[in-house]
Amino acid sequence: MPQQHLDILDQRDSLTLPFIGSIILHGCIVAVFFMSWFWLKDTGEAFGDAHPSGGQAYAVSPTKTIPIPQKEAPPNPVAHDTESLVPTAPAEKEKKTPPPPMVPPPDAFQILDKSKPQKQPPQQKQNYQVPAPPNQVYARTPQAVSNPMYNAPQSGAGQVGIGPNTLLGSRFGAYAQLIRERLAQNWQTNGLSGRTQSAPVVVSFHIMRDGSVRDPRIVQSSGNPEIDNTALRAVYNSNPLPPLPAQVSDNDILAEFTFNLR
Repeated sequence: MPQQHLDILDQRDSLTLPFIGSIILHGCIVAVFFMSWFWLKDTGEAFGDAHPSGGQAYAVSPTKTIPIPQKEAPPNPVAHDTESLVPTAPAEKEKKTPPPPMVPPPDAFQILDKSKPQKQPPQQKQNYQVPAPPNQVYARTPQAVSNPMYNAPQSGAGQVGIGPNTLLGSRFGAYAQLIRERLAQNWQTNGLSGRTQSAPVVVSFHIMRDGSVRDPRIVQSSGNPEIDNTALRAVYNSNPLPPLPAQVSDNDILAEFTFNLR
């Protein structure tokens, strides 16, 4: 009986091992992806709160001005790498020897040219200097910078004070300070100048038990409607205020604050 020839292409290969290998390969890829995602999430640099989407919120209180301490020293606009407030001795002026006068020959005579304007001798500018007191002490160390122009009031600066017709200043000083700081933070004075006001703005309003503001009104105008509107807007933007202290027996209290740009 002749032997039957078997074609290798007619034989079916088993798919069990390739299928298992494919599952293992894809599982490893998914595992590496999740491990890299967790690793990047844990080691990434986070600014602020570690859970910004659902963590605790923090309030930022901006400051209106930064006070710069003024050094009590004689004016000196030149900055040196020192903190000495004692001025240095003034430099001695060099005495210049005038050149000897030119002696014309005895037979020379001067011819005036009337077509050319005669030059006037230059006038030396005299800079007035305040004389130092007789007991002035000098140092060899250069003086630190000191100039009154550095503390000049700038546009946009202002002060909020407690009015006289209120109980906050006499009985509840700490609570009044909180309200004053809140009003000062919300008072937008950019572009305004204190020269345009004739008097401070006085705004009165009622503070309810829960801190809400009722019936704000201008008691005294500054003479400039723009400054008055900014002061009134600061009260509206500060609503609600902190609740009244427990020592207040009434349901509301009358508050009065002054806004001054000078």
